[in-house]
Amino acid sequence: MYVNKGSVTAIGIIFPVFAAIALTLRIYAIKLLRRGMNIDDILIIPATFLTVCAGVAMVIGAQMDIVGSHSLPAITAEEQHRVGKFEYAFWIGHVLATGFIKLAILFLFRRLFKGVAYRTAFDYANWTLIVIVVAWTLTFLFLAIFSCGSNPSAIWESLESLRTKCVDTFALYTANSILSWIMDLAILIEPLLMIGRLNMQRRRKIQTSLVFLCSILAVVAGLLRMIIWIQIHIQDVTGPTTKILGLDLITADQEAIVSIILFWTYIEIGIGLLVACLPPCAPLMDKISLSPLRSMLSSFSSRNFLLNFSQGSRSREVDTWGAPASQSWTARPKKSTGLSTDDEIELVLASERV
Repeated sequence: MYVNKGSVTAIGIIFPVFAAIALTLRIYAIKLLRRGMNIDDILIIPATFLTVCAGVAMVIGAQMDIVGSHSLPAITAEEQHRVGKFEYAFWIGHVLATGFIKLAILFLFRRLFKGVAYRTAFDYANWTLIVIVVAWTLTFLFLAIFSCGSNPSAIWESLESLRTKCVDTFALYTANSILSWIMDLAILIEPLLMIGRLNMQRRRKIQTSLVFLCSILAVVAGLLRMIIWIQIHIQDVTGPTTKILGLDLITADQEAIVSIILFWTYIEIGIGLLVACLPPCAPLMDKISLSPLRSMLSSFSSRNFLLNFSQGSRSREVDTWGAPASQSWTARPKKSTGLSTDDEIELVLASERV
């Protein structure tokens, strides 16, 4: 199975590192462009913190055989407690991180595309999405914390306890993933519709669209997470095996099933954070000057060309039979000083300084 201790550890390291780099570049872009902090810049800070914390938890969980491992022939009471507690904390952090990331992206769009009169179609659509994301975050945060009422330990006591003492968590997280994916689609489409109306060159519009199209990766990760929850909800993990994304897993192997869910959930969080930071960091590319590199490469190419040409001219001073070369190829030879090569190099350098 591709979800194992190594792959879980890898994403638990990669995404926090990328998240820290993305936040650093975003802050650097703010200072470079000499603009103040906006709402989206503030929202991305807790989103980055939660993403890093989730990554650290994935790494620790993998090393403790909580995620990325198997519980065969059946999960023990101790394993059930560890996995249940880990999953309970992870879902709370997931809802918060996803909510902050979506809101950061939406407020970024508002900063880029809002109308002067604040009553354009975009304004209504954008504010509607913001309200939906806030409602989604608060609702599922409350349900994640109190899905078993005032007795959260029922979540990790046993699978039977989870079924009898809590709400239908399979239906709960299936609804969570479906609504989240629908919002991801809306967030993907919204800027693409607005870019076509901007007063900029077609090439610039294409470049801007490509930046926002990177959110397709987050949409795909969210789609896979949604499919997993739909499959689990339909099968109800009551049979001997459970099929998830083409994999036939033994239902008793609860650690493997939970690991796949958390794996794709964290990938969705990590990619979403990078997508949220990509547009604000894009202006940095306009500030990076490549002219010194181009000048150096041009100078290097020119020097090599002139040196090769001068060396070729000396080789043609005498033809293959030892006879003097044509006057059209060489000038009258001057008295040798034994420094002809250095003189030619100095000529090349002088010609480059002209």
